[in-house]
Amino acid sequence: MVLIGAVSSAPFLSAQTAEKPAQAAAVQKFGPYEALVFDTAILSNVKVDEKGDVFLLLQPDKLGEQITIKISMEKGAAYRKWFNGEETWVALQNVPGGRKPGVWSDRIQTSANYIEYWAGGKCFLHLKKTGT
Repeated sequence: MVLIGAVSSAPFLSAQTAEKPAQAAAVQKFGPYEALVFDTAILSNVKVDEKGDVFLLLQPDKLGEQITIKISMEKGAAYRKWFNGEETWVALQNVPGGRKPGVWSDRIQTSANYIEYWAGGKCFLHLKKTGT
């Protein structure tokens, strides 16, 4: 059996002369976490305090979002259960007036290596623990 590949009219480029893909944006780090997903349409910033608590600063027009949080020890692994036995934590600030513009909110503390924040069926923040 003989396999014949398609012939392309594009010129051959060696590894040295090939066009390099655009560089990815710099990795965003927050304390011991790095962001795998960070949706700037919803988030303004993230901070982690000295105790390891994670806080969100939402965009002013997204303060009313219904946020849920899921945690796991490995990327793509089954979600861990919170202390209440549920896999999904419903943010306490999901009440009218629960968040204020320019105020850090949605504090959580977890030993999990991965934290996913969801709103409207979409993961808008995915954090990976890279340090302590």
